[in-house]
Amino acid sequence: MTRINTNLAALNSLRNLNMSHSLLGKSLQRLSTGLRVNSASDDPAALVISEKLRSQMSALKQAVDNSQRSQDMINTAEAALNEVNSLLVSMKELVLQAANDGANSAEEIDANQAQVDSAIESINRIANSTKFAGKHMLNGDVDYVTSGIAASIQEVNIFGAQFGGASQMIVSLDMAQSAQYALFSRAGAGTSAGSSITLQVSGNKGTEVITLAASTANSAIILAINAVSDSTGVSAVLSTTITSGIRFYSTELGSAQFASIRDVDTDNNGTLWINSRDIGRDAIATINGTQAVAKGTELSINTSMLKIRIQLKSGLNKTSGTETFYIKSGGLHFQLGDNTVSSEKQALGIQQMHSINLGDSSVGFLNELMTGSQYDLASDPDQAAKIIDAAIDDITSTRGRLGAFVSNTLHTNVNSLEVAIESITSSESRIRDVDFAAETANYTKAQILVQAGTSILAQANLVPQTVLGLLGGSR
Repeated sequence: MTRINTNLAALNSLRNLNMSHSLLGKSLQRLSTGLRVNSASDDPAALVISEKLRSQMSALKQAVDNSQRSQDMINTAEAALNEVNSLLVSMKELVLQAANDGANSAEEIDANQAQVDSAIESINRIANSTKFAGKHMLNGDVDYVTSGIAASIQEVNIFGAQFGGASQMIVSLDMAQSAQYALFSRAGAGTSAGSSITLQVSGNKGTEVITLAASTANSAIILAINAVSDSTGVSAVLSTTITSGIRFYSTELGSAQFASIRDVDTDNNGTLWINSRDIGRDAIATINGTQAVAKGTELSINTSMLKIRIQLKSGLNKTSGTETFYIKSGGLHFQLGDNTVSSEKQALGIQQMHSINLGDSSVGFLNELMTGSQYDLASDPDQAAKIIDAAIDDITSTRGRLGAFVSNTLHTNVNSLEVAIESITSSESRIRDVDFAAETANYTKAQILVQAGTSILAQANLVPQTVLGLLGGSR
């Protein structure tokens, strides 16, 4: 049918030409942006998924930045502790030199004491001045705040605590077994008359041989044992349960301790005055329901929610029971994952590193080595050396924890996050990025279709002119 008013062929050609123009426009947009999905209309499902992946990538990248910044912060504290460690090592040399008072004058010991005073002041200055981005690291500001600690607990060190949504954490210590010394007794009033005895006294610190004359009283035996207890780790007291008896025990608690006293029978009489040995016992307890690792009276757990070490007070008679206290606040909290949940956070506490806190209550603290104090070099260099050893243990254990946190937590976290970023980026690219080879083919096809459509539309527009032939034939 031939019409003039309505050219269906031209309309059809125009519709197809518009479609070809649309395809060409999309191809040009994709090739110019490099994206297959430029708007929600391109692929709604792909857009939703890719936007979620983009959000996750952004969060993971921030987590990497958080981890690296945390590493810088911990490294700052560890570097300061390294200097403290060097000062303590120098102090140990000065103390040992002062202990050689037979070859040193009083003036030389005073000079050493002046250096010790200066080193302690430097340690306090480092503790007060070590900061990262304005935050003090070693003066106790990032330690945990506790309350309600029972008198039976000597010291609490909190290395990490996750409060979750709570404002504080309750710590419950349930004792099942007390720690004990290596312990044994001997009945009898001193050595027998007639011959002397030679005792081999052994403990964790070493072995000494003691010779006792015949008819030596218990009090003198105890004095002889205790005179070398710092070399053997074995002490003696009059027994409270055995009349005319002696109680021998290790100077420290725990299964790693032992005490041994043996008559070496130098007189060859075949009769041994004593031949006994015993080992100590560790405490058994749970902390917040987790079985604690015990070392004598030292209890510790290391869980995702709580990392803590509790030192119980020592004594020959420890009782079982339950103690509770509170962790109120404090610590450093690191966001290391892409979600703000407890499992993707890490907490870390750093104790105060002032001289008043370095050491422990059993041997003393570093500030007690200052001039005029009870353990200065002129008064008690032996105890001063023990205090410095305890302070070095404090510093090195803290450095070890910080190093382990950087190496085992932050480094591994960055590595795993970077792998995750790589995988998610690949997935997002596969969904959203354009395949240039395929899209170039589509572009070529759309370009040819536009050119062909334009040509066909021109031909379709000429179709109504055939009517003129009919009009000319009627004349």
